[in-house]
Amino acid sequence: MKSSRPCRRSGAVLIVALVAIGIFSALAAANIRTLLRHRQSVKSERDLVQVHLLCDAGCDRAISMFTVDPNYTGELWLDQQDPNSGHHMKVVIRMSFKEGEPVAIIQASLEGRSYSPQRIQRTRAIMLRASK
Repeated sequence: MKSSRPCRRSGAVLIVALVAIGIFSALAAANIRTLLRHRQSVKSERDLVQVHLLCDAGCDRAISMFTVDPNYTGELWLDQQDPNSGHHMKVVIRMSFKEGEPVAIIQASLEGRSYSPQRIQRTRAIMLRASK
């Protein structure tokens, strides 16, 4: 003879399984958020390094141009889009004088990043000595 009492154990197993799936889903979502944040951080760090390298290259350009021509006044040295990343890179070199010594002011910028629309810009000033 069968008992008319329903089996309550199968319902409890289903609830435990649903709770476990919910916990694992929450952990997976948190892990994905962390990975995406890390990826964004790496991209931003890469862009900062690229702007610093552009600034260094602008300094080297200013030094070499001033060495060749002591009347060098500066230039828009680089103004182009990177074919790989789509970023717009720009390096402007300006010459001025401070206390009679020539000073090169280099301004490097990077913009057009789809994940962060802000422009990254660095400026560096270097004192040059006229060759005698």
